[in-house]
Amino acid sequence: MKFRKLAVLFAACGALAACGGAGSLPTGNNPGAPTTNPDGSVDLPGNPVDPGSGTTKPDQQAESTSLWPLTTGSTWTYRITDPANGVFNKVVTVRGTETVPDTSMTAVKVHSKQDRTATTGTVYEENSWQLELTNGLVVRLREEDVTDGLPTKTTTWSPAMMKSLSATPASVPWEHQDKVRELITYSAGGTEGKEPVYVWKVLEKDVAVTTPAGTFTNAIKVQRDKLNKSGEVKEEKQRMYWLVPGVGKVREEGERTEELVSYDVKKP
Repeated sequence: MKFRKLAVLFAACGALAACGGAGSLPTGNNPGAPTTNPDGSVDLPGNPVDPGSGTTKPDQQAESTSLWPLTTGSTWTYRITDPANGVFNKVVTVRGTETVPDTSMTAVKVHSKQDRTATTGTVYEENSWQLELTNGLVVRLREEDVTDGLPTKTTTWSPAMMKSLSATPASVPWEHQDKVRELITYSAGGTEGKEPVYVWKVLEKDVAVTTPAGTFTNAIKVQRDKLNKSGEVKEEKQRMYWLVPGVGKVREEGERTEELVSYDVKKP
C-alpha cells in the first residue's frame, strides 16, 4: 500500500505552500506500510535548510536569532515538575548532523536525558532527528526512547511531524495544523499506527517570562492543541511554550512544567 502526502495547512509566517494528497492510518497493531518512501526518504512539509551547509536560506532567520537553535554542541538544562514523576532535571544536547536510521536522509540528532533516579529510580533518554525548514518550521523525522540504557520504542512520521518554530511569524495570531501518519515500533515486539492531529498557534510576541536561567522579555508564546476525531481539543493535551530568539525553549506548561535552568548555545 502506497501512502501519499497528507494535507498540511499553513497560515501566516510568509506565503507557505501546503502538501497535497491523502492517506489513512490503520489502527491497533497493524500499521501497514512503512513511513518512508521507496527511495528511503520522508516527506517534508517544506524545503529543508541543509544542516551541513553552515548557511541559511534568504527567507530563514540567522541561527543567532533562531527560536530553536540546532548548532552542534549546544546544551540546555531544564527543571521538570511532573505530577506523576516528581521533580528532576532534563539535559538536551545537539549531537550534530547524521543519517537518519532506516532512511536515506540526513538530519540533526538531538539527545535528551532525564535523570529520574531520585524519584522513580530510572533514567530516560531520547534521540530525536530534526530538520529546520526554510518556512520557519522545525520537524522531527524519528525518535528513539531508551530507559535505563535499554531501547524501548521507535517512533517515525510521514510527513515529518512539527517539533517547534525556528522563525518568528511576521504577525500574530499565527496558526498551523499538523496531520501525520505515526508508526510506533516497540523493542519488545509489536507495532502501533496512529494519525495524530495538532494545531499550533503563536498567541503573542515580545512576552516577558521568568525562569531559573533569568528573565527574558522577547519570548513568543506558542500554544499546541492535540485534537480528537471530532476536531476538539483533547482534555489535558494542551501545551504552552515560551520560545526566545537565540536561546530556544525557556518554559513549557501542560501535562508537566519545564523551566530553563541553564544553557550554552553554540555559534554557527
